[in-house]
Amino acid sequence: MHKFFIHNAFFRLGAPLVFGILVYLLIILINNTVEQLGEIFNNQELYVCIGLSYIAFESMRLVIVAAHKKIYQERSIQTTIAYHIILTLLVSLTLVGISISAYFRWVIGFSIGSSELNLFLIIYGACGLLYNILFFSQVFLFRENKLKIEEERSLRKNLESEFSSFKNDVNPLLLYESLESLILAIHKNIDLADELIDNLAGIYRYSIINRNKELIGLSEELNVVNYLITILNFKYHNQIKLEMTLQDDNIHLIPGSLVVSIDHIVRNTLISPDAPLTLRCYLEDDYLVMTHISNDRLVIPPDTIRSFERLQRSYSFFSEKPFVQVKANRENYIKFPLVKVASEQPIDLTV
Repeated sequence: MHKFFIHNAFFRLGAPLVFGILVYLLIILINNTVEQLGEIFNNQELYVCIGLSYIAFESMRLVIVAAHKKIYQERSIQTTIAYHIILTLLVSLTLVGISISAYFRWVIGFSIGSSELNLFLIIYGACGLLYNILFFSQVFLFRENKLKIEEERSLRKNLESEFSSFKNDVNPLLLYESLESLILAIHKNIDLADELIDNLAGIYRYSIINRNKELIGLSEELNVVNYLITILNFKYHNQIKLEMTLQDDNIHLIPGSLVVSIDHIVRNTLISPDAPLTLRCYLEDDYLVMTHISNDRLVIPPDTIRSFERLQRSYSFFSEKPFVQVKANRENYIKFPLVKVASEQPIDLTV
């Protein structure tokens, strides 16, 4: 209730004062001309009109306060408006009528005429309608703003859920294929098997350590990318290369962005000695761009598509620029919107 303008101290003090002056001038001008205004102006009558305005305004405000919970929680908005207008007008006009009648009887010395009383009631009735219109306009404004805020919260909650799902996602295909490569390496070369174990452990250690971080530096992301490419090259016989010469310590990515993207590319691209996969990364127009020659498989695994889509939605949480994947001729381009932060340390959700 304290948010509504009718409860503001400046409005409660200033509005009745201004309205009382206007009411008095209006009453004088109904039966007189502007030239006669200075002759018949009476300070006492002005104070009476101001007092009546305070009575009308405060009575309507108290009705709103008293009837707020009962009316607003039990009835529809249309019924609420009707009851609200009836109650405020009934209470305010009754008090105004009693007050002006008492003034005429006990101060002036005679009863107020019906025409004069009706004039006061009409003017203060119009005031009550205007008061209600202003009040309900703010009520509807608050309702609209509340709906917008709830929509934004719902959208943010969904984005956070997608973001959390992406970060905590464990790629089972990568794990199984790495274990299969490890089995083959054990029979072939123990040292190579140890290297695969170290790289696989590095990937999942990176995932566990950074699962509560929103952003990670590019250099840290590249370290885990090297682990991934080493593991993948055991299966593809060193046919995968990453060319990245850019250096910018202020570039931050969602943890696992490049890992998911490279895994998505590898699983959807035909790779052979005659058609190796070369990934090139560079900066362009506030994007980190990863590009390669497109050589798509006939069947695309649905799991990689879902992981890639979650990555796209997660980036909308941090940047107004979209996460983009486009194809031009035989080139496939994946564009990560640059996220730059003032601090070098990634933001931690657990803090």
